[in-house]
Amino acid sequence: MKNFTTAAETEQERLIDLNERQKYVLKEVCDSFISTSIPVGSRTISRSGKLACSPATIRNEMADLELMGYLFSPHTSAGRVPTEKGYRFYVNFLLEYERISQLEEALIGKIAQNSDIDHLHTQDVLKTAIKYACQKTNLAGVLLAPRQSPALLQSVRLFRVLENKAMLVTVDENGQISDQIVNIPSETSDDILEKLVILLNAQLCHYRYHQYERNFIEQTRQLISRYNNLLSSLVSTIRRSAQPSGEDCIMLDGFLNFFDQPEFNDAGKMKEMLRLLDQKEDLLKILAKSLDSDEEIMVNIGSDSGLEIKDMSVVTAKYLGPNRSIGKIGLIGPLRMDYSKVVATLIRLSNTLSQLLIGGRLPEKK
Repeated sequence: MKNFTTAAETEQERLIDLNERQKYVLKEVCDSFISTSIPVGSRTISRSGKLACSPATIRNEMADLELMGYLFSPHTSAGRVPTEKGYRFYVNFLLEYERISQLEEALIGKIAQNSDIDHLHTQDVLKTAIKYACQKTNLAGVLLAPRQSPALLQSVRLFRVLENKAMLVTVDENGQISDQIVNIPSETSDDILEKLVILLNAQLCHYRYHQYERNFIEQTRQLISRYNNLLSSLVSTIRRSAQPSGEDCIMLDGFLNFFDQPEFNDAGKMKEMLRLLDQKEDLLKILAKSLDSDEEIMVNIGSDSGLEIKDMSVVTAKYLGPNRSIGKIGLIGPLRMDYSKVVATLIRLSNTLSQLLIGGRLPEKK
């Protein structure tokens, strides 16, 4: 069962009706071009012997696929290569995803094993994972360390400690308690503080009030309008305390692998690619924008990748961290990347990272 999607998989694309021979020809072109980076001609497909038809018939099918936007000819009278649309159809409907071999399974397992033996910290394990992904696929890798979404508030309490100061206490859905001293006008009565607490719970917390309490809240809004500034200050304080601590951590690896890709023999394009190393905020946006997606794997092909560079794809996988935090691990490469190997590698790595980080076997850095 497919547990991922490409970014531009639409209902219209799902309804496209290619005949079986066209599907086979498109798959053969994609497989061959991914493997060799050489445009594919009709004779190359006919030599496989899997189609009982002449090169001329295959050539006609390729011409039809070109008219439909799945293939294009980079040079006159040359073979054809897949377009973005062709790759998208290939990934969604034609690709057979490879299984991780026993050897590769053992290599990935060493990430978990080493975390116990060497007592690696979370950051070390993440670095090991992204380095492995790059070595396995010969692509560039990017990893977003787990980002924890603010937990929902369960309750807010306010206790006077001095004439002009109060203790603000919040409890979230995970049982995490936060307390801090806040300034209050010295003339604020205990009755007003109690009413402020009711309003804060009603506005900010998952709390079910009885009807009489709801009516009381509406009446109270008017009574304490003079304390609007204090109420706004308390809300701002609560929201700041609920923000995840620390900055986003993004890791990069394997960008020198692009020197091995024929697409980057051009110096100008290589320069564009390396410029990404100085644009971490762009990569961070690409990873962060899909954190809320339910998909385990996102395949962003070509113009859907979010990169300024043309003819690139980004495949990302979600993994889980402590306290419901979520991270992303991804691989960046040319349209011609081996999607089967990339998806299989990222699925296995994301599962391994989730098991390690949620299992609590990693010591935290002090």
